[in-house]
Amino acid sequence: MTSQTTVRVGLYWKPGVWDLARSAYLADLDTDADSPGSFVGWLAQVLELHARRSPQQRSDLAATCEEHPALVSVTRRSFNRSHPLPESTMEAVDAALVADRQEMGRMLARSAFAQEAVIVAAEDARRRLGRSLPPPPQKLSNRPPRRRPAG
Repeated sequence: MTSQTTVRVGLYWKPGVWDLARSAYLADLDTDADSPGSFVGWLAQVLELHARRSPQQRSDLAATCEEHPALVSVTRRSFNRSHPLPESTMEAVDAALVADRQEMGRMLARSAFAQEAVIVAAEDARRRLGRSLPPPPQKLSNRPPRRRPAG
């Protein structure tokens, strides 16, 4: 693997989406052979996948995200967290944000884009897992063990 230039990116997280992201990441460790072994790697992959979608696809998916229960929190406050993400990932996200604004009239911040990407990825992870996602851990380990592929 080649080293990539990373940039520190502050994302504003709703607590339910943060929990959903960590749960989906853990589920993907066991169900997706291509899933990165670190949370920040998983997040970068999710952002890149969402950025590769067309503006129309992102707009359609956003409509399904608007009412997601992870967006509502009555007990915990939203918070900002900094992530060391590949510069190329953030270039793709920024290009997608411009395309969404120009083609669909959608004006999103990076954090809103990330939350949509995570909600969509979590639904895909739940589908692969075939049941509800596991509860999020209090703290993620740096390199959690993953299930070995059968065979």
